[in-house]
Amino acid sequence: MSAAPPLSTQVNRGVAWAGASQTIIALTDLVSQMVVLAVWVSAYDFGVAMLAYALYTLLDTAADLGVTSSLIQRDDHTPEKVSTVFWFNVFISSGLFLLLLVAGPLYGRFQDHPVVGWLLIAYGGKLVFQNTYAIPFALLRKQLRFDEIAKLRTVAHVGESIGRVVFAALGATVWCFTLAALTRAFIFGVLMQVRHPFLPKLVFRPREVAEYIRFGVRAAASQIIYRVYISMDVVIVGHLFGAAATGIYSLAQQIVLEAVRTITNVVSDVAFPTFARLRHDRDRLADQFIRFTRLNLVAVLPFLVLVLLVIPEFLTTFYRNEWSAEQLAVTATATRILCLTGVLRALGFLGPQLLDGIGRPDLTLRYQSFAAVFVPGGFLICGLLFGRALGGPVSVALGWSLVYPLAFAVLGYLVADSIRLPLGRYLRACWGIVASCGAGLAAGGLVWPLVAGLGPASRMVVEGGVAAIVMALLLAYWQDCGPRALIRSLK
Repeated sequence: MSAAPPLSTQVNRGVAWAGASQTIIALTDLVSQMVVLAVWVSAYDFGVAMLAYALYTLLDTAADLGVTSSLIQRDDHTPEKVSTVFWFNVFISSGLFLLLLVAGPLYGRFQDHPVVGWLLIAYGGKLVFQNTYAIPFALLRKQLRFDEIAKLRTVAHVGESIGRVVFAALGATVWCFTLAALTRAFIFGVLMQVRHPFLPKLVFRPREVAEYIRFGVRAAASQIIYRVYISMDVVIVGHLFGAAATGIYSLAQQIVLEAVRTITNVVSDVAFPTFARLRHDRDRLADQFIRFTRLNLVAVLPFLVLVLLVIPEFLTTFYRNEWSAEQLAVTATATRILCLTGVLRALGFLGPQLLDGIGRPDLTLRYQSFAAVFVPGGFLICGLLFGRALGGPVSVALGWSLVYPLAFAVLGYLVADSIRLPLGRYLRACWGIVASCGAGLAAGGLVWPLVAGLGPASRMVVEGGVAAIVMALLLAYWQDCGPRALIRSLK
């Protein structure tokens, strides 16, 4: 029997597989969303859909109270314990579905759009169904079998993107995003059961999994709080400024914050099980945290530079059919303001993964509790103070950029203190990537006067192309972050 490959090899391969999968997912998701928004879905319909859609990740987190995460963090599994976790999840997700039968219509009435309540109820059915794949998915992550996960997720997400276009074309403009999410869950569940069948035993021994539940509840509490506060921006925009403003803001948020989350999922999917493996070796833990940080910066910063440079031209080129010029201008402004938050969010995603991985979900909960009060408070205050002068979407985007850096500082302190992070080495590892992307931004800006007379599509290609070339060259030859380095890491 051959020995398992070293952890570093497993991590590199995991990142590579997750990266390949996430690239396909991101591209198909972007194209499908562009098509439905450009052809069928107005800003108003998109805003109504997002009033429910923004809460879906919160519901996903609440559906098992984080108990499946304990399967990754702990090593004392038995068939009876795993089956008990399954039945515990069924109980929690079923209770949540029953709660949505009541809370969904009330929330729809609060937002003056009853259909939002029905969207939440429909998604509640997905929460029950996801028990078909939650356990095998967690066990595959624990075993670092990211190649198998990547293949199944890619098929499911491509199915979601196709479904989004089909449902929108059939006239389900408000429903297309939710129906597509249900399609993804169904495909993933079927594929997971075909490839890795899981049938629970008819046992329920909660005492045997008491530690699982305690760990999971602490981890889930912080995640639920996190999901609540990052969803409040859409809720506040919708309640204060209406559905059309929500659509404008949601598009800006999806371009920056949702895209950053999608990109950093490449590392986040691998980070938690890796940190759990290294939790007793603080030196290797710090080294791996720095490596993951560099990966996130290399993946996110060039993207944000391109967004800053060409977002007005991009929106005008692809979204002008169903969206007015004024709506696209507001979207571009909000998008650019959110880019600062996008940089910090890219770094901040690693913090909770590390704290949970080393068995300190209490620190994650402490940070999320602080952020849950501080960050939404910033959304609300900025919306009320600057909403009329700047517009609702821009004022709430400004709230992100003003208050999130302070919340990020708290998280940074907790992480650095917990693993005794060598800050000098951390900054030396990161500054060259930041400088390379800054040079790309400057190069793209210098080109702008030369192409100001061209059409929006031509300006987008030239400015973005110059910036991308400068960043790619500097990252490859100065920071050793090019294709050759990727190939070396996989060997």
